[in-house]
Amino acid sequence: MGAEWVLCPLKMVWESIKTIGCNKLVFATIMAATSVPLSALTLYEARTTHDLAAHIHRLESLGRHVPTRFEARHVFEESRQNALSLLRLKLLFSFPSYLLSLFASLFAVHSSLLPSPTLRSAAIASFHSFHRPLLTSIVVYALLFLFSPFPHFLAALAAPSTALSFLVPAMASFLQIYLMAVLSLGLVVSVAEERFGWDAIRIGHGIMAGRRVCAWLLSGMFVAVSGLIRWKVDAVAAEGETGIKEKAIVIVSYAFVVIWSYAIMTAFYSHCRKRHPIKEPLPDHNPDQHLQLVSL
Repeated sequence: MGAEWVLCPLKMVWESIKTIGCNKLVFATIMAATSVPLSALTLYEARTTHDLAAHIHRLESLGRHVPTRFEARHVFEESRQNALSLLRLKLLFSFPSYLLSLFASLFAVHSSLLPSPTLRSAAIASFHSFHRPLLTSIVVYALLFLFSPFPHFLAALAAPSTALSFLVPAMASFLQIYLMAVLSLGLVVSVAEERFGWDAIRIGHGIMAGRRVCAWLLSGMFVAVSGLIRWKVDAVAAEGETGIKEKAIVIVSYAFVVIWSYAIMTAFYSHCRKRHPIKEPLPDHNPDQHLQLVSL
């Protein structure tokens, strides 16, 4: 059983590499059209907002140490105005980033599912299924937003205890990684099947049965790799004057990880669907006949 926990994620990674390797032109085009602009936009956003965010932190630190309330009120008011400007700036970047991410998921998942994908076949499939991942992603973001205060709430409860102060954040991180695995698979389900929203997430959670540890490990790998790249993006943004070569490496690396993560989750979806096939009635809808098992 322990070997299966290790072999399953490795198998999904290998399957995704084979899929991308057999369709290099298709995935390279998808990457160039969606995830490369997405990663470039992410880097530009980090560079644009870094100085403003640093200025806000300096103002907040200054506001806590000024001698009079009048000065503190003035500093915090300036900090609030800058925070609103930062929020507006992030919202300005969020819409194109969301669309690019959505298109990347559509094209990457369809290209991973189709036996012989072409850009035309992926585009047609994406056009007909666009609304499902769109609605599902809204539910995904809503669930992540609802979950976001939970780790801080647990950390506040565990603050008096030294032992719990380590255990509770670890449990919260464990749950967050698992939630991201369920939501990621639900998004793939919404692209691959005629399901969307909460129904797609519910189905994704259901077909993970027996492979939940594998899903958690894959999600943990995504979190670790994306966190490393995000750290590099922030470092490049903080440095200001960075060489074009270093920026290009960060942009291409981030773009590849985005496409690769969708390919891995699609391979995991196909693996789960083989273990839990879709049950559909036979064409004549005769209730006395057995159910036909359809595997995607």
